[in-house]
Amino acid sequence: MDTQTAHPKTNPKLIPLFIFSASTVALLSILFFMIMDSFNLAIVYFMIGLIVTIVLNTAVAILILSSNTPKQVIDPSQENKNIPEGNNQELNTALALKEKELEAIRKMGDEIERKAFIDRTEAAATLASIGEGVVVTDPDGKIMVFNQAAEQMTHWQSSEAIGKFWFETVPAIDENGKLIPRKDRDMYKALITGKKVFAHSIYLQRGATKVFVAVTATPIIFGNKIIGSVEVFRNIGREIEVDRMKSEFISLASHQLRTPLSASKWFSEMLINGDAGELNAEQKEYAENIFDSNERMIGLVNSLLNISRIESGRIIINPRPTDMHELVSQVINEIKIKSDIKKQHIIFSIHSSLPLISIDPILIREVFVNLLTNASKYTPNEGEISVFVSKKDNDLICQVSDSGYGILQKDYTKVFRKFYRGENIIKIETDGNGLGLYLTKAIIESSGGKIWFKSEVSKGTSFYFTIPLSGMQARIGEVTLGS
Repeated sequence: MDTQTAHPKTNPKLIPLFIFSASTVALLSILFFMIMDSFNLAIVYFMIGLIVTIVLNTAVAILILSSNTPKQVIDPSQENKNIPEGNNQELNTALALKEKELEAIRKMGDEIERKAFIDRTEAAATLASIGEGVVVTDPDGKIMVFNQAAEQMTHWQSSEAIGKFWFETVPAIDENGKLIPRKDRDMYKALITGKKVFAHSIYLQRGATKVFVAVTATPIIFGNKIIGSVEVFRNIGREIEVDRMKSEFISLASHQLRTPLSASKWFSEMLINGDAGELNAEQKEYAENIFDSNERMIGLVNSLLNISRIESGRIIINPRPTDMHELVSQVINEIKIKSDIKKQHIIFSIHSSLPLISIDPILIREVFVNLLTNASKYTPNEGEISVFVSKKDNDLICQVSDSGYGILQKDYTKVFRKFYRGENIIKIETDGNGLGLYLTKAIIESSGGKIWFKSEVSKGTSFYFTIPLSGMQARIGEVTLGS
Protein backbone atom coordinates (compact mmCIF):
# COMPACT_ATOMS: atom_id res chain seq x y z
CA MET A 1 0.00 0.00 0.00
CA ASP A 2 1.27 3.45 -0.95
CA THR A 3 2.09 5.83 1.86
CA GLN A 4 -0.45 8.70 2.04
CA THR A 5 1.19 12.12 2.02
CA ALA A 6 -0.60 15.32 3.11
CA HIS A 7 0.25 18.94 2.40
CA PRO A 8 1.69 20.89 5.29
CA LYS A 9 -1.05 22.21 7.54
CA THR A 10 -1.13 25.19 9.86
CA ASN A 11 -2.79 24.86 13.25
CA PRO A 12 -6.39 25.87 12.46
CA LYS A 13 -6.81 27.44 15.89
CA LEU A 14 -4.06 29.95 15.12
CA ILE A 15 -5.20 31.01 11.62
CA PRO A 16 -7.90 33.46 12.83
CA LEU A 17 -5.50 34.59 15.49
CA PHE A 18 -2.92 35.62 12.92
CA ILE A 19 -5.54 37.37 10.82
CA PHE A 20 -6.81 39.23 13.88
CA SER A 21 -3.30 40.18 14.98
CA ALA A 22 -2.42 41.52 11.54
CA SER A 23 -5.57 43.62 11.38
CA THR A 24 -5.02 44.85 14.89
CA VAL A 25 -1.46 45.86 14.03
CA ALA A 26 -2.76 47.75 11.00
CA LEU A 27 -5.40 49.57 13.07
CA LEU A 28 -2.93 50.47 15.80
CA SER A 29 -0.44 51.65 13.19
CA ILE A 30 -3.12 53.92 11.79
CA LEU A 31 -3.82 55.23 15.25
CA PHE A 32 -0.13 55.82 15.86
CA PHE A 33 0.28 58.02 12.78
CA MET A 34 -2.99 59.72 13.53
CA ILE A 35 -2.28 60.70 17.11
CA MET A 36 1.19 62.02 16.45
CA ASP A 37 -0.34 65.45 15.74
CA SER A 38 -3.03 65.39 18.37
CA PHE A 39 -1.89 63.85 21.61
CA ASN A 40 0.86 63.94 24.11
CA LEU A 41 3.88 61.69 24.10
CA ALA A 42 2.54 59.46 26.86
CA ILE A 43 -0.25 58.23 24.61
CA VAL A 44 2.15 57.84 21.69
CA TYR A 45 4.42 55.63 23.76
CA PHE A 46 1.43 53.60 24.95
CA MET A 47 0.32 52.90 21.40
CA ILE A 48 3.84 51.98 20.34
CA GLY A 49 3.93 49.45 23.17
CA LEU A 50 0.69 47.85 22.00
CA ILE A 51 1.90 47.54 18.42
CA VAL A 52 5.24 46.03 19.43
CA THR A 53 3.55 43.53 21.76
CA ILE A 54 1.22 42.19 19.09
CA VAL A 55 3.93 42.02 16.44
CA LEU A 56 6.24 40.05 18.72
CA ASN A 57 3.48 37.66 19.82
CA THR A 58 2.50 36.96 16.24
CA ALA A 59 6.11 36.44 15.19
CA VAL A 60 6.66 33.94 18.01
CA ALA A 61 3.64 31.88 16.98
CA ILE A 62 4.74 31.83 13.34
CA LEU A 63 8.22 30.71 14.27
CA ILE A 64 6.85 27.92 16.46
CA LEU A 65 4.64 26.66 13.67
CA SER A 66 7.39 26.74 11.11
CA SER A 67 9.81 24.85 13.33
CA ASN A 68 7.56 22.37 15.16
CA THR A 69 4.60 21.60 12.96
CA PRO A 70 5.14 18.30 11.04
CA LYS A 71 5.67 18.80 7.31
CA GLN A 72 4.31 15.32 6.44
CA VAL A 73 1.59 13.18 7.96
CA ILE A 74 2.06 9.38 7.70
CA ASP A 75 -0.43 6.74 8.63
CA PRO A 76 0.94 5.31 11.94
CA SER A 77 -0.29 1.82 11.07
CA GLN A 78 1.75 1.84 7.88
CA GLU A 79 4.78 3.23 9.67
CA ASN A 80 4.64 0.52 12.35
CA LYS A 81 4.87 -2.20 9.74
CA ASN A 82 8.32 -1.00 8.81
CA ILE A 83 9.54 -0.68 12.38
CA PRO A 84 10.93 -3.66 14.26
CA GLU A 85 8.80 -4.76 17.17
CA GLY A 86 11.54 -3.98 19.63
CA ASN A 87 11.37 -0.25 18.76
CA ASN A 88 7.68 0.21 19.75
CA GLN A 89 8.65 1.58 23.13
CA GLU A 90 10.87 4.23 21.59
CA LEU A 91 8.13 5.15 19.14
CA ASN A 92 5.58 5.58 21.93
CA THR A 93 8.00 7.78 23.82
CA ALA A 94 8.60 9.93 20.74
CA LEU A 95 4.85 10.27 20.10
CA ALA A 96 4.28 11.24 23.72
CA LEU A 97 6.90 13.98 23.41
CA LYS A 98 5.28 15.24 20.22
CA GLU A 99 1.91 15.39 21.94
CA LYS A 100 3.43 17.45 24.75
CA GLU A 101 4.96 19.84 22.23
CA LEU A 102 1.66 20.24 20.42
CA GLU A 103 -0.13 20.86 23.72
CA ALA A 104 2.43 23.53 24.56
CA ILE A 105 1.78 25.15 21.17
CA ARG A 106 -1.96 25.11 21.80
CA LYS A 107 -1.49 26.72 25.23
CA MET A 108 0.79 29.36 23.73
CA GLY A 109 -1.82 30.05 21.06
CA ASP A 110 -4.46 30.50 23.74
CA GLU A 111 -2.19 32.94 25.60
CA ILE A 112 -1.49 34.92 22.44
CA GLU A 113 -5.20 35.06 21.72
CA ARG A 114 -5.90 36.26 25.27
CA LYS A 115 -3.26 38.98 25.06
CA ALA A 116 -4.52 40.05 21.63
CA PHE A 117 -8.03 40.39 23.06
CA ILE A 118 -6.69 42.56 25.88
CA ASP A 119 -4.75 44.70 23.40
CA ARG A 120 -7.84 45.11 21.23
CA THR A 121 -9.92 46.12 24.24
CA GLU A 122 -7.34 48.65 25.38
CA ALA A 123 -7.04 50.11 21.86
CA ALA A 124 -10.82 50.40 21.61
CA ALA A 125 -10.94 52.15 24.99
CA THR A 126 -8.21 54.57 23.92
CA LEU A 127 -10.01 55.38 20.68
CA ALA A 128 -13.28 55.91 22.56
CA SER A 129 -11.64 58.25 25.08
CA ILE A 130 -10.09 60.52 22.46
CA GLY A 131 -11.68 63.96 22.58
CA GLU A 132 -11.22 64.54 18.86
CA GLY A 133 -13.30 63.02 16.12
CA VAL A 134 -11.55 60.18 14.29
CA VAL A 135 -12.69 58.72 10.98
CA VAL A 136 -10.76 56.02 9.12
CA THR A 137 -11.70 55.20 5.53
CA ASP A 138 -10.69 52.80 2.80
CA PRO A 139 -9.13 54.10 -0.46
CA ASP A 140 -12.59 54.96 -1.83
CA GLY A 141 -13.55 57.06 1.18
CA LYS A 142 -15.82 54.41 2.74
CA ILE A 143 -15.92 54.68 6.55
CA MET A 144 -14.23 51.84 8.48
CA VAL A 145 -13.74 53.44 11.92
CA PHE A 146 -15.95 56.08 13.53
CA ASN A 147 -15.14 56.93 17.15
CA GLN A 148 -17.36 58.26 19.93
CA ALA A 149 -16.22 61.89 19.57
CA ALA A 150 -17.09 61.74 15.86
CA GLU A 151 -20.56 60.52 16.82
CA GLN A 152 -21.08 63.42 19.20
CA MET A 153 -19.90 66.06 16.74
CA THR A 154 -21.66 64.78 13.62
CA HIS A 155 -24.79 63.29 15.27
CA TRP A 156 -24.19 60.06 13.36
CA GLN A 157 -23.95 56.75 15.16
CA SER A 158 -21.05 54.52 14.21
CA SER A 159 -23.51 51.77 13.33
CA GLU A 160 -25.08 54.15 10.82
CA ALA A 161 -21.86 55.60 9.46
CA ILE A 162 -19.59 52.56 9.04
CA GLY A 163 -19.77 51.23 5.51
CA LYS A 164 -20.99 54.53 4.06
CA PHE A 165 -18.98 57.08 2.08
CA TRP A 166 -17.60 59.88 4.27
CA PHE A 167 -18.12 62.61 1.68
CA GLU A 168 -21.80 61.75 1.27
CA THR A 169 -22.54 60.85 4.88
CA VAL A 170 -21.25 64.01 6.55
CA PRO A 171 -21.45 67.06 4.24
CA ALA A 172 -19.15 70.03 4.84
CA ILE A 173 -19.94 73.70 4.27
CA ASP A 174 -17.75 76.80 4.28
CA GLU A 175 -18.17 79.98 6.35
CA ASN A 176 -20.58 81.37 3.78
CA GLY A 177 -22.87 78.35 4.04
CA LYS A 178 -21.81 76.95 0.66
CA LEU A 179 -21.50 73.19 0.27
CA ILE A 180 -17.88 72.11 -0.20
CA PRO A 181 -17.59 69.69 -3.15
CA ARG A 182 -15.89 66.33 -2.72
CA LYS A 183 -12.79 67.37 -4.71
CA ASP A 184 -12.13 70.17 -2.21
CA ARG A 185 -12.58 68.04 0.92
CA ASP A 186 -9.47 67.46 3.02
CA MET A 187 -9.77 63.68 3.11
CA TYR A 188 -10.30 63.49 -0.66
CA LYS A 189 -7.11 65.52 -1.24
CA ALA A 190 -5.20 63.22 1.11
CA LEU A 191 -6.42 60.11 -0.76
CA ILE A 192 -5.62 61.58 -4.17
CA THR A 193 -2.26 63.25 -3.46
CA GLY A 194 -0.91 60.90 -0.81
CA LYS A 195 0.04 63.94 1.26
CA LYS A 196 -1.10 65.12 4.65
CA VAL A 197 -3.59 67.99 4.55
CA PHE A 198 -3.21 70.22 7.58
CA ALA A 199 -5.86 71.93 9.66
CA HIS A 200 -8.60 73.57 7.68
CA SER A 201 -11.65 75.15 9.30
CA ILE A 202 -15.03 73.98 7.98
CA TYR A 203 -18.52 73.23 9.22
CA LEU A 204 -19.66 69.60 9.40
CA GLN A 205 -23.42 69.38 9.05
CA ARG A 206 -26.26 66.93 9.53
CA GLY A 207 -29.67 68.40 9.00
CA ALA A 208 -29.98 71.69 10.87
CA THR A 209 -27.03 70.84 13.13
CA LYS A 210 -23.55 72.05 12.23
CA VAL A 211 -20.27 72.20 14.11
CA PHE A 212 -17.19 74.32 13.34
CA VAL A 213 -14.09 72.09 13.23
CA ALA A 214 -10.39 72.17 12.45
CA VAL A 215 -9.47 69.21 10.25
CA THR A 216 -6.31 67.23 9.58
CA ALA A 217 -6.43 64.45 6.97
CA THR A 218 -3.63 61.90 6.59
CA PRO A 219 -3.28 59.19 3.91
CA ILE A 220 -2.46 55.62 4.98
CA ILE A 221 0.29 54.32 2.72
CA PHE A 222 1.47 50.71 2.55
CA GLY A 223 4.44 50.30 0.28
CA ASN A 224 3.70 52.69 -2.54
CA LYS A 225 -0.07 52.23 -2.40
CA ILE A 226 -2.65 54.42 -0.63
CA ILE A 227 -4.84 51.99 1.30
CA GLY A 228 -6.97 54.47 3.20
CA SER A 229 -7.02 57.70 5.16
CA VAL A 230 -7.46 59.07 8.65
CA GLU A 231 -9.28 62.32 9.37
CA VAL A 232 -9.06 63.95 12.77
CA PHE A 233 -11.30 66.89 13.51
CA ARG A 234 -11.62 69.10 16.56
CA ASN A 235 -14.52 71.30 17.63
CA ILE A 236 -13.10 74.84 17.64
CA GLY A 237 -16.37 76.68 18.14
CA ARG A 238 -15.72 77.07 21.88
CA GLU A 239 -12.12 78.18 21.25
CA ILE A 240 -13.32 80.90 18.90
CA GLU A 241 -15.81 82.12 21.49
CA VAL A 242 -13.11 82.24 24.18
CA ASP A 243 -10.81 84.18 21.84
CA ARG A 244 -13.60 86.62 21.09
CA MET A 245 -14.25 87.23 24.78
CA LYS A 246 -10.52 87.66 25.41
CA SER A 247 -10.21 90.19 22.60
CA GLU A 248 -13.23 92.13 23.86
CA PHE A 249 -11.72 92.27 27.34
CA ILE A 250 -8.35 93.51 26.04
CA SER A 251 -10.08 96.10 23.88
CA LEU A 252 -12.24 97.36 26.75
CA ALA A 253 -9.34 97.45 29.21
CA SER A 254 -7.10 99.23 26.70
CA HIS A 255 -9.73 101.86 25.96
CA GLN A 256 -10.15 102.51 29.68
CA LEU A 257 -6.39 102.95 30.05
CA ARG A 258 -6.06 105.36 27.16
CA THR A 259 -7.84 108.27 28.86
CA PRO A 260 -5.68 108.51 32.02
CA LEU A 261 -2.52 107.84 30.00
CA SER A 262 -3.32 110.63 27.57
CA ALA A 263 -3.94 113.00 30.48
CA SER A 264 -0.67 112.02 32.13
CA LYS A 265 1.19 112.62 28.88
CA TRP A 266 -0.37 116.04 28.48
CA PHE A 267 0.44 117.19 32.01
CA SER A 268 4.04 115.92 31.94
CA GLU A 269 4.58 117.66 28.61
CA MET A 270 3.29 120.94 30.10
CA LEU A 271 5.73 120.58 33.00
CA ILE A 272 8.67 119.98 30.64
CA ASN A 273 7.75 123.03 28.53
CA GLY A 274 7.58 125.25 31.64
CA ASP A 275 3.85 126.01 31.35
CA ALA A 276 3.53 125.66 35.13
CA GLY A 277 6.71 127.54 35.86
CA GLU A 278 10.36 126.92 35.26
CA LEU A 279 11.75 123.65 36.57
CA ASN A 280 15.22 123.12 37.87
CA ALA A 281 17.40 120.49 36.20
CA GLU A 282 16.43 117.70 38.59
CA GLN A 283 12.70 118.44 38.32
CA LYS A 284 12.89 118.55 34.54
CA GLU A 285 14.66 115.18 34.47
CA TYR A 286 11.86 113.65 36.58
CA ALA A 287 9.20 115.11 34.29
CA GLU A 288 10.99 113.75 31.20
CA ASN A 289 11.18 110.28 32.78
CA ILE A 290 7.44 110.42 33.46
CA PHE A 291 6.80 111.46 29.86
CA ASP A 292 9.00 108.65 28.41
CA SER A 293 7.43 105.98 30.64
CA ASN A 294 3.99 107.22 29.69
CA GLU A 295 4.88 107.02 25.99
CA ARG A 296 5.98 103.39 26.39
CA MET A 297 2.75 102.54 28.19
CA ILE A 298 0.68 104.16 25.44
CA GLY A 299 2.65 102.17 22.86
CA LEU A 300 1.95 98.94 24.73
CA VAL A 301 -1.78 99.70 25.00
CA ASN A 302 -1.99 100.55 21.29
CA SER A 303 -0.14 97.36 20.35
CA LEU A 304 -2.49 95.23 22.48
CA LEU A 305 -5.49 96.92 20.90
CA ASN A 306 -4.18 96.39 17.38
CA ILE A 307 -3.36 92.72 18.03
CA SER A 308 -6.79 92.00 19.52
CA ARG A 309 -8.46 93.66 16.54
CA ILE A 310 -6.46 91.71 13.98
CA GLU A 311 -6.88 88.38 15.80
CA SER A 312 -10.64 88.88 16.10
CA GLY A 313 -10.98 89.88 12.43
CA ARG A 314 -12.37 93.31 13.36
CA ILE A 315 -9.68 95.31 11.59
CA ILE A 316 -10.66 97.14 8.40
CA ILE A 317 -8.53 96.43 5.33
CA ASN A 318 -8.96 99.27 2.84
CA PRO A 319 -6.55 98.81 -0.11
CA ARG A 320 -5.85 101.69 -2.46
CA PRO A 321 -3.12 102.43 -5.04
CA THR A 322 -0.04 103.39 -3.05
CA ASP A 323 3.37 104.77 -3.98
CA MET A 324 5.79 102.58 -2.03
CA HIS A 325 8.65 105.06 -2.45
CA GLU A 326 6.63 107.80 -0.80
CA LEU A 327 5.35 105.55 2.01
CA VAL A 328 8.78 104.18 2.98
CA SER A 329 10.42 107.61 2.72
CA GLN A 330 7.91 109.03 5.22
CA VAL A 331 8.68 106.25 7.73
CA ILE A 332 12.45 106.73 7.32
CA ASN A 333 12.10 110.47 7.97
CA GLU A 334 10.19 109.71 11.18
CA ILE A 335 12.79 107.37 12.66
CA LYS A 336 15.71 109.60 11.56
CA ILE A 337 15.11 111.77 14.61
CA LYS A 338 16.38 108.94 16.83
CA SER A 339 18.76 107.34 14.33
CA ASP A 340 20.58 110.67 13.85
CA ILE A 341 21.23 110.85 17.58
CA LYS A 342 23.03 107.48 17.30
CA LYS A 343 24.75 108.67 14.08
CA GLN A 344 23.32 105.72 12.13
CA HIS A 345 23.51 105.62 8.34
CA ILE A 346 20.27 104.70 6.48
CA ILE A 347 20.34 103.37 2.90
CA PHE A 348 17.11 103.24 0.88
CA SER A 349 16.79 101.63 -2.55
CA ILE A 350 13.61 100.90 -4.50
CA HIS A 351 12.92 99.37 -7.92
CA SER A 352 12.74 102.18 -10.46
CA SER A 353 9.79 100.81 -12.43
CA LEU A 354 7.71 99.66 -9.47
CA PRO A 355 4.04 100.40 -10.13
CA LEU A 356 1.48 101.63 -7.64
CA ILE A 357 0.46 98.76 -5.36
CA SER A 358 -3.09 98.30 -4.08
CA ILE A 359 -2.40 98.03 -0.34
CA ASP A 360 -3.76 99.41 2.89
CA PRO A 361 -1.16 102.14 3.58
CA ILE A 362 -2.03 102.27 7.30
CA LEU A 363 -1.24 98.57 7.79
CA ILE A 364 1.88 98.43 5.62
CA ARG A 365 3.17 101.65 7.15
CA GLU A 366 2.90 99.96 10.57
CA VAL A 367 5.05 97.08 9.26
CA PHE A 368 7.84 99.43 8.15
CA VAL A 369 7.59 101.45 11.39
CA ASN A 370 8.04 98.30 13.50
CA LEU A 371 10.91 96.90 11.43
CA LEU A 372 12.82 100.18 11.09
CA THR A 373 12.29 101.14 14.74
CA ASN A 374 13.71 97.77 15.82
CA ALA A 375 16.61 98.12 13.37
CA SER A 376 17.55 101.52 14.81
CA LYS A 377 16.99 100.48 18.45
CA TYR A 378 19.12 97.32 18.20
CA THR A 379 21.94 98.76 16.10
CA PRO A 380 24.90 100.42 17.89
CA ASN A 381 26.02 103.98 17.28
CA GLU A 382 27.33 104.67 13.77
CA GLY A 383 25.78 101.43 12.53
CA GLU A 384 24.08 100.94 9.16
CA ILE A 385 20.43 100.34 8.30
CA SER A 386 19.26 99.48 4.79
CA VAL A 387 15.86 99.23 3.13
CA PHE A 388 15.37 97.57 -0.26
CA VAL A 389 12.07 97.33 -2.15
CA SER A 390 11.81 95.40 -5.41
CA LYS A 391 9.66 92.88 -7.20
CA LYS A 392 10.15 89.19 -7.87
CA ASP A 393 7.76 87.14 -10.00
CA ASN A 394 4.28 88.08 -8.78
CA ASP A 395 5.34 89.56 -5.43
CA LEU A 396 6.56 92.81 -4.00
CA ILE A 397 9.56 91.90 -1.84
CA CYS A 398 10.91 94.15 0.90
CA GLN A 399 14.07 93.86 3.00
CA VAL A 400 15.00 95.76 6.17
CA SER A 401 18.54 95.03 7.38
CA ASP A 402 20.73 96.29 10.21
CA SER A 403 24.28 95.87 11.49
CA GLY A 404 23.10 95.30 15.04
CA TYR A 405 23.34 92.69 17.75
CA GLY A 406 21.71 89.83 15.86
CA ILE A 407 19.47 87.03 17.13
CA LEU A 408 20.67 83.97 19.03
CA GLN A 409 20.08 80.79 17.04
CA LYS A 410 18.24 79.15 19.96
CA ASP A 411 15.68 81.98 19.79
CA TYR A 412 14.87 81.65 16.08
CA THR A 413 11.56 79.86 16.73
CA LYS A 414 10.47 82.53 19.23
CA VAL A 415 11.07 85.67 17.16
CA PHE A 416 7.44 86.19 16.08
CA ARG A 417 5.87 85.21 19.40
CA LYS A 418 4.06 87.68 21.65
CA PHE A 419 6.33 89.43 24.15
CA TYR A 420 9.49 87.86 22.76
CA ARG A 421 12.75 89.70 23.43
CA GLY A 422 16.13 88.05 22.91
CA GLU A 423 18.34 87.38 25.91
CA ASN A 424 21.24 89.23 24.32
CA ILE A 425 18.97 92.20 23.50
CA ILE A 426 17.43 92.64 26.96
CA LYS A 427 20.90 93.11 28.49
CA ILE A 428 21.63 95.99 26.10
CA GLU A 429 18.25 97.60 25.40
CA THR A 430 15.73 97.42 28.22
CA ASP A 431 13.07 99.37 26.32
CA GLY A 432 10.51 97.34 24.30
CA ASN A 433 7.37 95.25 24.76
CA GLY A 434 8.02 92.36 22.37
CA LEU A 435 4.80 92.86 20.39
CA GLY A 436 6.08 94.63 17.29
CA LEU A 437 7.20 91.57 15.32
CA TYR A 438 4.10 89.59 16.30
CA LEU A 439 1.92 92.42 15.01
CA THR A 440 4.05 92.73 11.86
CA LYS A 441 3.67 89.03 11.07
CA ALA A 442 -0.10 89.19 11.63
CA ILE A 443 -0.42 92.14 9.22
CA ILE A 444 1.72 90.55 6.50
CA GLU A 445 -0.12 87.22 6.66
CA SER A 446 -3.51 88.96 6.62
CA SER A 447 -2.25 90.72 3.45
CA GLY A 448 -1.59 87.40 1.71
CA GLY A 449 2.19 87.69 2.10
CA LYS A 450 5.03 85.93 3.94
CA ILE A 451 7.70 87.11 6.37
CA TRP A 452 11.04 85.59 7.40
CA PHE A 453 14.50 86.63 8.58
CA LYS A 454 18.22 85.87 8.54
CA SER A 455 20.52 86.78 11.38
CA GLU A 456 24.07 86.48 12.67
CA VAL A 457 25.05 87.41 16.20
CA SER A 458 27.09 90.64 16.43
CA LYS A 459 26.73 91.20 12.67
CA GLY A 460 23.07 92.02 12.20
CA THR A 461 19.64 90.86 11.09
CA SER A 462 17.66 91.08 7.85
CA PHE A 463 13.88 90.82 7.76
CA TYR A 464 12.13 90.02 4.47
CA PHE A 465 8.46 90.13 3.60
CA THR A 466 6.35 89.82 0.48
CA ILE A 467 3.05 91.28 -0.67
CA PRO A 468 1.26 90.07 -3.82
CA LEU A 469 1.64 92.55 -6.68
CA SER A 470 -2.05 91.96 -7.31
CA GLY A 471 -2.63 93.79 -4.03
CA MET A 472 -4.36 93.15 -0.72
CA GLN A 473 -7.94 91.91 -0.43
CA ALA A 474 -10.39 94.39 1.04
CA ARG A 475 -12.18 93.42 4.22
CA ILE A 476 -15.09 95.00 6.00
CA GLY A 477 -14.35 95.50 9.67
CA GLU A 478 -15.20 97.67 12.64
CA VAL A 479 -12.05 99.71 13.30
CA THR A 480 -8.83 100.83 11.68
CA LEU A 481 -5.37 100.19 13.03
CA GLY A 482 -4.48 102.58 15.85
CA SER A 483 -7.91 104.19 16.08
